[in-house]
This record gives sequence, C-alpha cells and structure tokens, in this order.
Amino acid sequence: MPDEKSPCSHAGDARLVFPCSGAADVGEIADRAARMITRDGVGRMCCLGGIAGRVPEILQAARAAEKILAIDGCPSDCARKTLELAGFAGFHHLRVTDLGMVKGETPPKIERVRSVVQRGAGLLRSGAHEPVA
Repeated sequence: MPDEKSPCSHAGDARLVFPCSGAADVGEIADRAARMITRDGVGRMCCLGGIAGRVPEILQAARAAEKILAIDGCPSDCARKTLELAGFAGFHHLRVTDLGMVKGETPPKIERVRSVVQRGAGLLRSGAHEPVA
C-alpha cells in the first residue's frame, strides 16, 4: 500500500494524467509533458502500468478523478486503449503525432514538450467533463 508521500498516492487528485511513455521520441515527449503538467500544478501524473496491472489504489484514484487525460505519443494509442480496457470512458485524449510531430524524427526538445503541455493543460482546465468511470 503506498504511503502518503508515494508518487502513486493520488487520493483527492481531481485531474490525473496517464502518459504512454513508449520507446520512441514521441513517447518521451508524452512522458515529459505529463511530468511538466504535474510540476505546473494543472494535473497529476499517474502510472499507466498501474491501470494495466489493476493496482487497486491507482484504479480507485482514477475512478475518483474529476478529469483524466491520456497522452499518447503515436497512433498506437496505448494509454487510451489501456484506460478503455480497464473500463474508463469520457476522458480527454491527446496524441503527440496529431500535433505535427513524427515518430522517430522528433527529438524531445523543450519547446515540443511545452506545446503538448499547453494543449493538455487546456483540456484539463476546460469546463466540459464527463464521468470517467
């Protein structure tokens, strides 16, 4: 069971971000964007592997979240599919390659990460939301 200081302790977090960190450059961009969204206080990065592994504390936190943002690097949509297979719906989805970045050809420069952060933060701050579970 995670303790209060564990990065996987998300009780009370209203906006969670689940990135697919992937193995490609666009996956690194998705991961770094989720970390920056957390540092900026707009949302809180959470472990996508915990959703896939059905970790009770992470599933509970996700079910209690007001909003969820899945960030995928590429069209494989691993984050989106993982959340859907766990029964989640009504969450926001952002794909890095939809922002003009090309898998295998996009070094993870800070300005690229910031463009994903800007789009993701806008989704998390938007007034519209649906139940996520």
